[in-house]
Amino acid sequence: MVLNFGFVRRKLPLRATLLLPIAFLIAFPPFHKPASAADLRFDNYSFEQDLTGWTPVIDKDNGNDRDEKGSGARITNEQSRDGQYSVRIDDTKKSRAVGLESGKLAVEAGAGYVAFADVKAEKGTAELHLRFYDAGGQLLNGTHTAAEPAPDWKTIQASMTAPAGAAFAAVLLYSGKENEGTAYWDHIRFTKDFTNLGAQVGTSAPLGSTFGIGENQNSIYSVITGNATDLPIMQVIDADTESVSKAIPLPASNANPTGAWGAATASDGTVYFGAYQNGKMYKYVPGDTAITDLGLPLPNQQFVWDLAAGKDGKVYGGTYDDAGFFQYDPSAGFTRIGSMPIYDAPGQNIQYLRSLAHDAERNVSYLAVGANASVIRYDHATGSKTDILPAKYKTTPLAGAVEFEGDRVFVSLGGYIVVLNVQTNPDGSVTATEEAGISGTTPRVSPERDGGVYFIKNGKLARYDIASRTFTTLEHTVPGRVQRFGWITLKDQAAYPGETLVAVASTNNETYLMKYNPQNGSFRMARVEGAPRIPGAINSIGTGPDGNIYTSAFQYGGLGVYRPFAGDANDNQPEYVYAPINQIDKMASYNGKLYLGVYPGGNLFEYDPNEPWNPGVNPKSRISTSGYGQDRPKSIAYGDNRVFMGSTGITNERKGALSVYDYETGVTTVHKDIVTDQSVTALVYHNGLVYGGSSIRGGYSSIPTQTEAKLFIYDPETKTKTAELRLPTKSNGDKPTAITELEVVDGNLWGFAEGYLFVFNPESRTFDYFEEKFPDVRYPGGAYRDADLVTVDKDPNSVYGTIGNKYLFKIDRADKAVTILQSDGADMLTADRLGNLYYKHNDRELWRYSF
Repeated sequence: MVLNFGFVRRKLPLRATLLLPIAFLIAFPPFHKPASAADLRFDNYSFEQDLTGWTPVIDKDNGNDRDEKGSGARITNEQSRDGQYSVRIDDTKKSRAVGLESGKLAVEAGAGYVAFADVKAEKGTAELHLRFYDAGGQLLNGTHTAAEPAPDWKTIQASMTAPAGAAFAAVLLYSGKENEGTAYWDHIRFTKDFTNLGAQVGTSAPLGSTFGIGENQNSIYSVITGNATDLPIMQVIDADTESVSKAIPLPASNANPTGAWGAATASDGTVYFGAYQNGKMYKYVPGDTAITDLGLPLPNQQFVWDLAAGKDGKVYGGTYDDAGFFQYDPSAGFTRIGSMPIYDAPGQNIQYLRSLAHDAERNVSYLAVGANASVIRYDHATGSKTDILPAKYKTTPLAGAVEFEGDRVFVSLGGYIVVLNVQTNPDGSVTATEEAGISGTTPRVSPERDGGVYFIKNGKLARYDIASRTFTTLEHTVPGRVQRFGWITLKDQAAYPGETLVAVASTNNETYLMKYNPQNGSFRMARVEGAPRIPGAINSIGTGPDGNIYTSAFQYGGLGVYRPFAGDANDNQPEYVYAPINQIDKMASYNGKLYLGVYPGGNLFEYDPNEPWNPGVNPKSRISTSGYGQDRPKSIAYGDNRVFMGSTGITNERKGALSVYDYETGVTTVHKDIVTDQSVTALVYHNGLVYGGSSIRGGYSSIPTQTEAKLFIYDPETKTKTAELRLPTKSNGDKPTAITELEVVDGNLWGFAEGYLFVFNPESRTFDYFEEKFPDVRYPGGAYRDADLVTVDKDPNSVYGTIGNKYLFKIDRADKAVTILQSDGADMLTADRLGNLYYKHNDRELWRYSF
């Protein structure tokens, strides 16, 4: 991406603004780590406090000059770049040097440092000096840069490696002895070359959740997702006080868990969690102070997706990568049930046992497997398996939940809850009758009470009556996503007589409880107090049109905001996060807007940072492709008053798409399968045409039919693909399987296909360069994303990039030589207005590289 911004300032609010239940701008409380301050700031760096923290410097010639009226430094509001004031330095005589030196900041000898300043030189030369001092205050060395007279403000920088013995640094705003002039200075910034800016997005929202029983019936157990650095945390929620009574991390091991989708309470009251990415199962006995690691239920599995309780303390579970089915018996441990995968559907690559329910009375389990949806009735006595899902639902993605309540099977899939009455015939065969299909729903139904179950339809609480096969929508809004329903006898029987329906929900990246009492109609949504907050794994990074750096988290989404050089004093917590918005897979800025490619559903939203965050209004939807079988936006481009999005298919769908929104007509056009059986993973607009790169990897669980990625050309005026080109052959004789980046550099297209850099000439339509730069970057089965390339104005001779979740590098534009800048983990890349680079490191950390 080319990043060349005009200077537009927008200050974020100093404290959180809360809009319930629709939208959040969250200013976060601290995480559990001590505060730090990665952004190094001189006192009074923007001259809003007179000259506090700055020292005048006047150097006369041989002591013979008299102080002349008009020389020196003063605060003024005549000109400013940041805030209301700047400092004006006047030098009225060439034999006099006039300057202003900042306070000193601690530095590390041998590290690189960069100072930036905004300056408007009206007359003469204005110099920015970076100076290093030892611990005793002795000046060791320094460097400087100069600005010549110009009508407008500009940003200049001075950079240097701190010399041996350096302990402190300062900047000097200076007019030398040979100079005579006037300059305005403002917004002084200072940074180390590599800076860890810490957490950017975070969550206290639950995933896997389950309700206690017996004496613990008023407790809810749920897990908040961790990341590569932070372990997930189980919280015990007291439904009466609506607060967390205990928080315990899942135990560390040689393969740490990231989070837990599966959760169940066994008949003996023991609580179990199924984790990912390590595929383990964990046990918690209510009242204990620690959680027990039970190990792997099945070998070589990354996810334990769901758990269901059986008789005698037994628990059943399902896995991914191989759709395994298992039983855990406290007295005997783990036992695999059946084959792996548990069900083998013709023409499908079955990898998921995504959800399950257990009918303990009949000793039957209901298993949602896929790629495409199937629900299997598994008879534990006979081992027989019957797919009970009606044929009309077979093309939808796998079910998000299966529950057995009131002698019915409730299947949540594709925005529907399907109600099945499953009967065993005299000959032993099984018949499943669909009694209802309710649209506009989210997964999960409540345990049955009084002949009915509760669920969420179009954001409101609803009740389904099993006997009449009808539902009633109640006028109670439940924002977010319910993770589990349960029935609790609350202590406050005056307000909530008898049993109350309680739900634990993920709402705006927070833990919420819903309470509804059927006897008196009492309803309440309450934010759970004391829920642990964990930094989110960064899933995407982009620079906004306002110059801020935006991020989004894996799974939980949200839109984090970092203001360059203005971070607060705690880098272990996000500063500002906008919610709700789902996981953002790609960001790009064009024409004053920030475009957000959102999963699931293959959506593209347009956000204007100059307007208030108001979901549905700002950001507003521009493209939605769920109706075309699309799921994950992986590339965005803009040109000729149109925005373009490349996407991958839904689970088990190979065909990706190029989607186009035309601002002039307001019409979206979706070109599905624009490259046969491939995803669209890279896009760039150049001279009236869109250039796209593909990947042989389709939707999750799909098996590639193609063997090589393609570069294609799309004409927005004719709405047609005008060319599809094969890449050169790799050194091993194969073709690359994915193009993960395209960027216009000097009129040509630069791109990465696996570890190969290529340069495509759009005039001759030839590949003028193709060479392997990173031999360890290969994608045998294709890839959704990897490389990022960025050009910055201050270095016109280089192209910067990241690749392989490992390397930060630069490439010489002339000879294509690669210089590795960092090799211990670098992923994604963007730049600010000053040409500083930002990337992800250690899963949850935003880092800045300044040079």
